[in-house]
Amino acid sequence: MKILFILGFMIFVLANPSFGQNILQKEILWTTDWSPNGKYIAIGGNVNTLQIYQKGNLKIHQSFPVNNTITRIKWHPSKNIMAVSTQMSEEKSCIFNPESNEKTELIGISPDGARGIDWNATGEYLAVADNDGQILIYDVKGQFIRKFGNENTKSITALEWHPTHNTLVTVSDKIRMFDINGNVIKSIKHRPEDVLILSIAWHPSGDFFVTGDYGDEKDKSLLQYWNQNGELQKTINISKGEYRNLTWNAKGTLLATASDALRIWDINGNLISEGYSKDYLWGISWNKKGNRLVTTSLEQKIILWNHKAKRILTIE
Repeated sequence: MKILFILGFMIFVLANPSFGQNILQKEILWTTDWSPNGKYIAIGGNVNTLQIYQKGNLKIHQSFPVNNTITRIKWHPSKNIMAVSTQMSEEKSCIFNPESNEKTELIGISPDGARGIDWNATGEYLAVADNDGQILIYDVKGQFIRKFGNENTKSITALEWHPTHNTLVTVSDKIRMFDINGNVIKSIKHRPEDVLILSIAWHPSGDFFVTGDYGDEKDKSLLQYWNQNGELQKTINISKGEYRNLTWNAKGTLLATASDALRIWDINGNLISEGYSKDYLWGISWNKKGNRLVTTSLEQKIILWNHKAKRILTIE
């Protein structure tokens, strides 16, 4: 790993004690994603496996070895393949077919790994945002197309394509909007304080997006709503923990956020449901119908919820 990367990482950890405790925890379930056909739930983290669970009873359907940390999993919009990003791992980010057990390694990604990964709306393109501040574009077969920088070499924590256009948003120290060729559309400092942004979710309409940040010892974590031009519309500061992940249901009527609790918001940013959690939630995903949610957590809990944030099943 690069010396500057290590120094920068340690400075950030020292400035954010809770981050240090979370990231150094031996085993965390970082990420989850519900398959487009609604049958399966993929889950990963720094637990040395990629697990695929059955939707209703959370019984393990398939299990695949992955050495160390899976940071994000994204099923393809229509094919039975998934994109998997990794860091601190001998396993490289890849496109994975769970039926054939075939992996296509994604070349060109930082040796320090990646945390942001997303398919565009049609599934024609895959974008990866890595820990050297690079955005890399691949086709559906994993063939490299191009890469471009994020204005600096700081780690990118999340990335998401626009729901209808081939533009994308990255988050890290700032919010940045790009076209598919890497041209910067807009760069936004989201708050006066230097606070890391962790998550981004476009509304299915493409009219606006929402970001969630880390906060720090002095400043609360913020949930912020931005219009499609990157203009701030609303800020919410009720969370006691960082916003690890955000996700809209397919209809765009409900936003679910993973932090110190599961919170469900309406389209206008009004809190309508809240589900208590003993530990911080990290991964979160809706099923296609929008009547079920799955979360993963810092202490390896997998929880199935209904759309009103009521627990259905918990696996520890």
